[in-house]
Amino acid sequence: MKAPSVAATMWTFQPMIDSETTRLIARHYGLDLTERDHLLLSALLLATLFGGSGKVPLLRSKGAALTGPFAVAQHFDAALPAVDRLIPNTPPLSTQVASDWQRYNDVLGTAVAVYAYFHLLPERALMQPIFAAPVPWIEATLLPLTYPILRAIITYGLKLSPAAAAAAADTIRTSFDATDARIADGRRFLAGDRLTLGDIALCGAAAPLLLPRGYGALMPPIEAMPAPLRGLMEQLRARPTAAFVQRLYDSGFDGS
Repeated sequence: MKAPSVAATMWTFQPMIDSETTRLIARHYGLDLTERDHLLLSALLLATLFGGSGKVPLLRSKGAALTGPFAVAQHFDAALPAVDRLIPNTPPLSTQVASDWQRYNDVLGTAVAVYAYFHLLPERALMQPIFAAPVPWIEATLLPLTYPILRAIITYGLKLSPAAAAAAADTIRTSFDATDARIADGRRFLAGDRLTLGDIALCGAAAPLLLPRGYGALMPPIEAMPAPLRGLMEQLRARPTAAFVQRLYDSGFDGS
C-alpha cells in the first residue's frame, strides 16, 4: 500500500547521487515528480530561495520543503502503515536499515563520487555537454566560462586527489564484495523479503558505475569513459550486485 500520488518538485544538480536516490524514493511512493535541474551554485541558491537549507536536492510537496533523500523518505513514510515503510521503526530491522543507509549512501556514495569525478572532471569535452543538457539555456550558454569554477568547487568539496581516488576504488570493491556475499542466498532485498531504504541507497550509490536501465541521471556511455573508470565499471557490471541493482530498477521500486 502506498500513499496517494501527489505532485512534487525537486531542485537539484542532476548528477548527484542524492538526486538519484531521491528520484528512486519518489518512484517508490508514486510521486508525480517535476525535476528542476541547475548547475551546482544555481541549484544551491534556488534551494535556499524555495525554503530549503541551502543544500540539494530540495523537494517540495504540499507545502513541505524536504532536503535530501532521507527527509523525503521520512515524510512520505509517515502516511503509511509501519509494515510498508522504507524506514522501519522497530529493531532489529530498523538497526539494519540504518546501517545500510550509512554503508551505501554515505560510504559507498562518497567513494563513487570521488572516483568518478576524479576521472571525469578533467575530461571537459566529455562532461561539459552532460552538465549543460538539462539546465536552463542561460546556464548552459555560460558553462564554457563557468566550467573551471564548477570543477574547482567539486574538486574542493570532495577533496579529489590521486590518493583519494585510489582509496575510493578500494572502498567500492570492498562494498561490492560484501554485498555480493550478502545476496548470495538469493534474497529479494537486502533485508530479506522487504524493500527498504537500504536497497534504494545501494541503487542510488552504485548507479553511476553500473549505468542500469532506468537510471535517471545523464552520464557518458561506458565506451566513452576514461580508461581507468571504464575498467572498474566493466568489472562491477559483471558482479552479482549489478544484477541485483538492475532487478530493482526494473521493478520500479514498488517492493515486488
